[in-house]
Amino acid sequence: MFRKIIFFLLIFCLPFQLGYHFWLPQSFVSSFRIDYLSPTIYLVDLLILCYLILNLRRIKLTPLFIILAVINLWVSRGNPVTLFAWLRLLEYYSLFKVLRSETNLISKARKPFLISLCLILTLALFQFVLQSSIGGPFYLLGERPLSISAPNIAKIGNLLRPYSTFSHPNSLAGYLLASLILLPLFTKSKFIKALISIVIILTFSKVAILALVLITFLQLSFLQSLVLGTFLSLTPAITSIVNLPAWLQLSFTSRHYLFHPTFQIIKEHWLTGVGLRQFIPTLTQQLPGNQLSYQNLQPVHNILLLIVAELGILPIIAICLYFLKSKITLNTKYYPLATIILITGALDHYWWTLPQNQLIIVLALALIINKMSFRPPSRNLSE
Repeated sequence: MFRKIIFFLLIFCLPFQLGYHFWLPQSFVSSFRIDYLSPTIYLVDLLILCYLILNLRRIKLTPLFIILAVINLWVSRGNPVTLFAWLRLLEYYSLFKVLRSETNLISKARKPFLISLCLILTLALFQFVLQSSIGGPFYLLGERPLSISAPNIAKIGNLLRPYSTFSHPNSLAGYLLASLILLPLFTKSKFIKALISIVIILTFSKVAILALVLITFLQLSFLQSLVLGTFLSLTPAITSIVNLPAWLQLSFTSRHYLFHPTFQIIKEHWLTGVGLRQFIPTLTQQLPGNQLSYQNLQPVHNILLLIVAELGILPIIAICLYFLKSKITLNTKYYPLATIILITGALDHYWWTLPQNQLIIVLALALIINKMSFRPPSRNLSE
């Protein structure tokens, strides 16, 4: 019974960001307090830890993971922020290994997943209608105080973009895209599917809306998604020769502001990277002093560049070899998931930096593999 409760709460709490931040000296860069560099213990982390303890026998670490972690920690000179980031990566990797071998994973995850999904959708709709946060018990789920007049709040014109329990509307949109792909495993409800699509549109995340259109009307292959993601990554050249509307031009140029310094970081640390979560501290060496601001000290909005900058090419090669060996990219079940990650990841970083988005991908991969592994045997018609 205890195991069932822990599992239920674990899946239910995936989209919530209730946690406690630790502000270390390494969490400050050029006197600015950087959220991405603050080690944080979330409620879901405690639930994952309990779940993993109950399933210790199913956890097996590969030597490659340990080798990459040791090299990366050595590069960062044992930075505690990097150490904490690797521990979290180990936590999520272990969770994936256990979840994918869970019997009846889909039926066990159905109820908590759908309840929490409906909760964050409802909260997002109320935030948009009221143009403010709801507060009360939702604060305990991670809802931040929202107001159209508050500084650094994501808006479209004079409209507040809904955050739900996420740190940014774009992050919410990414989570909902992954949820939309998983939805057929849990329910055939067209109402929930429509509600997800509506909230994604209300986030006004342009690249998420593009991904929504693609997975709704087109079935892109892994290669096609990769090509389109690469195309979106090259939009600085496109925006320089095409006269786009001002609001769209600003959206692209602000995302690509850090591309040049990122390429410089990769050029200098192409083999081993600068260390997990050490992109922003290293960025200060590439930006002029008058450009060191809270707005500029953020991860580059491209997950591939961010991963290479922090980890180098070694893990990229390892991941490619794993995909080739397992032939994952040949399975059409992965195509919609690959599409949303490659398309949105070309213009944002939340798949690599935010726990909620990482966890929904962990769950999605585990569900897909679990369904393939525990497929009921086909009946022999000749019998």
